[in-house]
Amino acid sequence: MENNHSTGIKVIVLENDNVKMSEINNVRIIRIKDKKYNILIMKDYWPVLGEVDGSVQIEAEESVSFSNIKGFYSLSHNVFRLIIRENEE
Repeated sequence: MENNHSTGIKVIVLENDNVKMSEINNVRIIRIKDKKYNILIMKDYWPVLGEVDGSVQIEAEESVSFSNIKGFYSLSHNVFRLIIRENEE
C-alpha cells in the first residue's frame, strides 16, 4: 500500500509525447471533463480507473491544467496517476 504523507492527493503525470514525468503533491481537487462525463475527485475518493478525452484540472497551491488530451487515469490510496497518450494543443 502506498502512503501519501501529505495532507492531500499525490498526482503523477506521465506525458507520452515528451516521455516526461512530473509529480504534484498536496492536491485538493482534480476535475476531469470528458466528452461524456465530469468527475470531481477529492481526498479519500474511492478507487477509480478510466479514460479521458477532454481536460484535467489539478488544484494544488497552483492550478495545473491539461486541455484537449486523450489518456488514462487511476486513483488508489490518494495517489492519482494520469497517462497522457495524446495532447492536441
